[in-house]
Amino acid sequence: MHQGRLRLRPWLEEQIDSGRHPGVVWLDQKIIFKIPWKHAARHGWNIEKDATLFRNWAIHTGRYKPGADKPDPKTWKANFRCALNSLTDVHELQDKSIKKGHNAFRVYTLLPHSKTVKRHKGICT
Repeated sequence: MHQGRLRLRPWLEEQIDSGRHPGVVWLDQKIIFKIPWKHAARHGWNIEKDATLFRNWAIHTGRYKPGADKPDPKTWKANFRCALNSLTDVHELQDKSIKKGHNAFRVYTLLPHSKTVKRHKGICT
């Protein structure tokens, strides 16, 4: 059991390793990973299949309490995206991501801590 809350990167690595989230997988030796990014308005979208990673991050951060709060997958996803985009040692491989369609997903790479990318504070992309 962890003491306190994990930061996003170690939490995310743990979630990918767990295999609990459909489609959230390593693509290359625990460096490159894929996250399904299906739009909630898409036919066939299911909160239990398509939002588990985002929901679990909201629970982990204390922003969602099952049973007490109304489920809000749109906010969970936005908060997760903002948190992920703020990391300097995680970079989206936009040429490998497919952001539209039935099987939309995003591909990211974990950078060594010494090769972090500077990010601008403020606007979440």
